[in-house]
Amino acid sequence: MRNRLDCSSSALSARLEKLHTTLTTTPDHSDVTPFGSSICLFGPERYEPRYEYPLIVWLHSCNSNEQELGQLMPNLSMQNYVACAPRGTRATDPCGKLFQWGTSATSTAIAEEAVFAAIDNATSQFSVARDKIFLAGFGGGASMAWRIGLRYPDYFAGVVNICGQFPTQHQPLAKLAAARQLPALWLYGEESKRCGVDHVCEVLPVLHSARLSVHMRQYPCADEVLSNMLSDMNRCLMARVTNQPARFEEIREESFSRN
Repeated sequence: MRNRLDCSSSALSARLEKLHTTLTTTPDHSDVTPFGSSICLFGPERYEPRYEYPLIVWLHSCNSNEQELGQLMPNLSMQNYVACAPRGTRATDPCGKLFQWGTSATSTAIAEEAVFAAIDNATSQFSVARDKIFLAGFGGGASMAWRIGLRYPDYFAGVVNICGQFPTQHQPLAKLAAARQLPALWLYGEESKRCGVDHVCEVLPVLHSARLSVHMRQYPCADEVLSNMLSDMNRCLMARVTNQPARFEEIREESFSRN
């Protein structure tokens, strides 16, 4: 067919390279801050140790830290999940209280270690369903979550990207066959400067060529998290957990977090 996109590995690599050159990124000089044991854990209300809970691994936004999880979970669900959040790989303030996720190969490797250390910590303290571990994040943390999910697609049950760019560096589609089986939910603001309509339109040919499983929803906001974003996230994750179709409702937007 004349309008069919080339899905070969070489064609996808060329598309990713072209996409990467068009993105405005913050230079990464591989200044890595050791994550140590900086992990935030969340246990559900009325915890039942005999039930295996889905686990959310949350990667915080830029200029934030792992305590962002405490703001997220009451707005997502207090009962449905166990959750954990590692700290970003690079400090962004002199006091070492705010962090971001670097984009270098070294930063990515350390982020992976932080994520799996957080998972080990959560599973050692709570009853977790090993086949229902979800990666999620906001802004730069969302991009890193998607990058790690694509690198380990068989390990995770899905990825949620809130206002984060699609990862283009370090061969994100190296495990393409397995990556096609990884469900992704991409929630973005139409007015976002880094992940708005223009960026989504640039990425769409890559997603289509790679035949990735991505559900996208657009919201009337910029780089922020809306309450109905989290309502949609909760519906999608629980639909995946219960093997039922997700049903979306129109809910009044309320912002509680800005990137």
